[in-house]
Amino acid sequence: MGQSEYEMIHYETMRHLQCFIVCINFRNAHIHRAWELGLVLEGSARIRMKEDTFQVGPGDLLLFNPNQSHEIVSLTSQPVKILIVQAAVHFCGDYMPTLRRVEFDRVRVSGEVSAPVLAVLSRRMLDTAQSFWSREPYSPLFCVAQVCMLFRDLLLRLPYRTISDSEYSSRKKKADRLDRITGYIEEHYYEQLRLSDLAEAEGVTTAYLSHFLRDNLNITFQDYLNITRFEKALQLIEDPGLSLLDICMECGFSDSRYLNKLFLQRFGCSAREYRAQLAQEDRPVGVERDDHALTSERIMSREEAQAFLEARERGMEKA
Repeated sequence: MGQSEYEMIHYETMRHLQCFIVCINFRNAHIHRAWELGLVLEGSARIRMKEDTFQVGPGDLLLFNPNQSHEIVSLTSQPVKILIVQAAVHFCGDYMPTLRRVEFDRVRVSGEVSAPVLAVLSRRMLDTAQSFWSREPYSPLFCVAQVCMLFRDLLLRLPYRTISDSEYSSRKKKADRLDRITGYIEEHYYEQLRLSDLAEAEGVTTAYLSHFLRDNLNITFQDYLNITRFEKALQLIEDPGLSLLDICMECGFSDSRYLNKLFLQRFGCSAREYRAQLAQEDRPVGVERDDHALTSERIMSREEAQAFLEARERGMEKA
């Protein structure tokens, strides 16, 4: 996805709400200004956060607070498929204005509630998605109602705290700064980009900005920059008209050695081997993947997501 790791959310279908199924091989550290609820539908993944690292599998329910950094990496050769419901911090603000200042203490909801409660929450997630994508009259009302019930159930069952207005304001300022920094990296990743340049633009010291990025994204500036460049390289490597040297230059790598190192870490093969297998069999060496597994992240279309959930429901009924 061509976007910064401070992910901008566009609410095109319904105000303050977004719903989609995402297929992830790896998604480097990023944050959202919105609430993010995730239901793992298929596959398994490692979730890495500043405070904790844990594994999730089918049926696990996740809840990320606004501005809470998280990295997602599939644990198999296939992408993990996650149903995502995102709600803006101003969701239901007219009825419960304090909701924007709520911070939940747990991310892995499925580890905190009983099996019957988890089943109810998961059903609400699925009903939310189906009503969000539905073209039937009044489906938006049902969708909003389900999300309201989700928040009610979570507030009743999970530990949380309400942050002060001053802390909320401070976090917003940090989020704005992070938005500017990651946006600048997204636009200039192919250049000789230095942390000192960003620090000067922000009017802070290099040391402060280094700690700021590590604290908010759980990653160093250089690692973040290299991952951004690597994800761009993944998009370009499918073009047979570009040499590996061309790709390195386009993405800001000084030579191909570091690019190969990243390919070995991610796929267990060199960039050249990856390209050869991509051309021949549409998969890296020795790795069985579906047609879309070579991308780091892909969002299903509405029609594809609906078909996937319907097939999943039929399979569960037969089981």
